[in-house]
Amino acid sequence: MMRRISLIALALCAPTAQAQDAFPNKPVRIILSAGAGGASDIVARLIAERLAAPWKQTVLVENRPGGGAVIATEAVARATPDGYTLGLFGSTLALNPAIRNDLRYDTARDLHAILYFGAAPAALTVRADFPVRTPAEFFALVKANPGKYAYGSPGASTNGHRAMEALKRATGIDVIHVPYKGGATAVTDLIGGQIAMLMATPTAFVQHIRSGRLKAIAVTSAKRFQTMPDVPTLAESGAAGFDHVEWWMFVGPARIPAAIEAKLHKDLSAVVAQADFKSRVLELDIETFPNSRESSRAFLQRELARWARDAKPLGMVP
Repeated sequence: MMRRISLIALALCAPTAQAQDAFPNKPVRIILSAGAGGASDIVARLIAERLAAPWKQTVLVENRPGGGAVIATEAVARATPDGYTLGLFGSTLALNPAIRNDLRYDTARDLHAILYFGAAPAALTVRADFPVRTPAEFFALVKANPGKYAYGSPGASTNGHRAMEALKRATGIDVIHVPYKGGATAVTDLIGGQIAMLMATPTAFVQHIRSGRLKAIAVTSAKRFQTMPDVPTLAESGAAGFDHVEWWMFVGPARIPAAIEAKLHKDLSAVVAQADFKSRVLELDIETFPNSRESSRAFLQRELARWARDAKPLGMVP
């Protein structure tokens, strides 16, 4: 009797095991909250290309911009949890639950972090003729002139905005925020003198730093950034523990079968570890790194808790 029960149990489990072993056996979608051509889109397409060959399946990148990333995030949260729909999202994934009351999904309940793999700092940048060279000189000048200087960011609630407001809170400096719709216009106004400083990911203006028109005072990551090794961090310059970066992770709807989620993590991690992928993404000012599923989930939980605590004090809540 026991042998018969065991055989029945194995027979019942076999289709599920076979389906998971065969994953993927149809096209896989990667949903983005970003439009075509931006850093997230480029990263997603680089990964899709590198997954298609070993999977022997088409990997589609689906751009769903708008709604402050809510449209795309909800699409992933409501997708069938079979591994065929993934989301590639940034820091807004953790921020939105703290600043919006209209979400029709619960990030912690309805989404699973699969791989946290990339981050990019913002750089505090000024014109070449701005009379400071170091973070110490910057703090001294700004503190001596409260409310005199304006800083630009790529937009409200972006990492540049969050980082500068956190710096204001940590150090007591008083500068005025001027939000832009993207980094390019902010860079133009910085060069033109309409704003005194910019806090943003350096991709949009690194060529001006190299040419000497702009100078980076500090970066917002905990460690110095690979492409700007001579620029100090704010953490080492008087703002102990300071760490504000834009980050990227793959997520899926909750309740993806464990074996499929493990395969997704393994295959995505293999792509992220490829030397040519890492170097190409570093050109976008994104550093990549390995992470376990457990570490990825723990990171998302910490970020959700962080913004639940800090969003209102930093002025992110309308």
